[in-house]
Order: sequence, then C-alpha cells, then structure tokens
Amino acid sequence: MSFSSDVKGELARLENKKQCCKLAETAGFLRVSSSIRLAGGGKLGIVATTENAAIARHYKKMIKDYFGSNARLKVGDSQMPGTNRRKSRNRYYLDISPEQKSMQILRETGMMLIRAGDDYFSDGIYQPIVKSKCCRKAYLRGMFLSCGTISDPRKGYHLEFVLDKEQTANDLKKLIGTFVDLSANISRRGDSHIVYIKKAQYISDLLGIMGADNAVLEFENIRISRSLHGDVQRMLNCDTANVDRTLAAAEEQRGWIRAIAEKELGRAGTPEEIADTGSSFWTDGLRHLSPQLKEVVFLRLYKPDASLADIGESLVPPIGKAAVSKRFAKVKSLAEQ
Repeated sequence: MSFSSDVKGELARLENKKQCCKLAETAGFLRVSSSIRLAGGGKLGIVATTENAAIARHYKKMIKDYFGSNARLKVGDSQMPGTNRRKSRNRYYLDISPEQKSMQILRETGMMLIRAGDDYFSDGIYQPIVKSKCCRKAYLRGMFLSCGTISDPRKGYHLEFVLDKEQTANDLKKLIGTFVDLSANISRRGDSHIVYIKKAQYISDLLGIMGADNAVLEFENIRISRSLHGDVQRMLNCDTANVDRTLAAAEEQRGWIRAIAEKELGRAGTPEEIADTGSSFWTDGLRHLSPQLKEVVFLRLYKPDASLADIGESLVPPIGKAAVSKRFAKVKSLAEQ
C-alpha cells in the first residue's frame, strides 16, 4: 500500500465523539465526492463515491449515527484509464434516497441553501459548519478522504486536494490558513483546481491536525532520515571540494617553485630530477631563496597534498595558515619575475 493509502486508512478508523464534528466531516466528504440525482416528485437523492472500502464503510456509519439514515452501499467497477478490465478497481457507492433523508442531509451540510424562498446549490464551504476549531479539523479530514493525496515522503513532499469548483478551492485554502503557521497554494490542472502544500513542516502539521498521528510519526522519521542523509552528503561534497581546491593550489605552487629552479639553473629539469625532491635540480635551483621561503618550499615538495595549515604545523616553531600563505605569495612573485 502507498503512504497516501495508509494515511487514509488511519483517518477512516477515527471516530468523532462530538456531533458537530460528525456533521462537519460528513459535509467535507460529500462536498467533493457526491453528486445529486433526481428522485422524482421534486425530490433529490445523493450518490457519494470512493475507491476505498474503509472510507465507504466509515461514512455509511457516520451518516447513520448523525442523521439516522441507512445509506445503501453498492459496489461497481472503476475502469482506470489505460488499463484493461482485469486491472480495474472496485468503486463504492453510497446511495442516499429521499426516504433516507437526502434532502435533510443536503440542507444540514450546506450543499443546498435557500435564497429568496428558492433552493439553490452552493459551491463553497458552508461557513456555519466550520466555526469551531474542532469542526475545521473534521472538515479537512472529510475533504482529504474524498479528494486528497500525499506523496511518499521518501521521494518528495507534496500533499494536495483535487477539486472541480474554484470557489471550493479558494474556501479550502482559507480554511487551511486559519491554523497557525499553516498555508496552502492553488494551481490549475486541466479543469481541476489543486490546493497543494509542498513544505514538509506544513504537511506534517496538517496530518496532525486531521488526526493521523501514526502517519505524522512515520513522516517525521523519514524526514529526519532524509535530512541527516542530506547533511552527510553536503559534508562529503564540501570535503571533496576542499580536497580538490587543496590539490589544485598545491600543484600551482609546485609550478612556481619549478619555474624559480629552472630560471636559476638556466635549464628545464628532467622528469627524474623533478620527481626526486632531494635532487640537485631542487637544492641548487632554490639555494638563493631565503631560509623562511626554503622551509615552506621544500615542505611543499615533500608533501604535495598537504594543506597550508598542515605545512604551517610542520614548521618549527609552527606558524598559522595566513603566514604560510604570505610566504607562498612571495614565491609566486619571484616566479612571475
């Protein structure tokens, strides 16, 4: 199972103890997952769909607990695009007829309102349902179980709600923003409006707000592991870069030293002479250098991969990196002359 499925499974097992939260969560779920059908006699029915059996059972029970309505649960095929029938998944339908209080449910969830004596369907979130903090949490849980997904945190951080109404998307963004230090963004994907969060801390906070405590623990463990791995990798990259810079600087310094020796001797050194740090090419070619310069020059020849700090510590008495750098600056000046 995916991480997103695990989160939904955990949320579907939660039970609201407060009646107001039952209504809010049901409203959040039905707002996105349901459609309205004509039932005759001017009455309407509700059909809510999901591909998760646990979610279907969860809301069948919640609707019965709050409204006393026994929604019929049906199972059908859900043919996924680009797949054959054998790979299709079941789709679960909650069918609420007028006899099972569909009109009452539409009104109490704020999906159907009255204006100037006439009924009309609303697009956004019915604000009286989400006045209290506990109900806002429950509503978010219902919305996530209907249209939310979250990526595997091992691969990246992304949580989103896929909505078909712009007003609902705007209202959901505002609802998420009512929680401290939490915000979301909106984008378009075809005809859908996507409310999404990419910041890891915000995703973790939202999982906790919805009540997915186990998912929060797993998410944070993965997040810490990725952070440590990233820190280690950055340190390794930094160390590698430092070594590369040290070797490049050492090679450049050896070039200066060789130029001084060749100028002094009036000839180029043979490969054997250059490889032998004790050869006359080096001892005779560098004999006119000052004692201070000779110290760092011969240490560089003996220790081609040593850093400036290592060279300074090898001297008696030891000197700092800055002092060694100044001496090599003089060596560079002599080589350029």
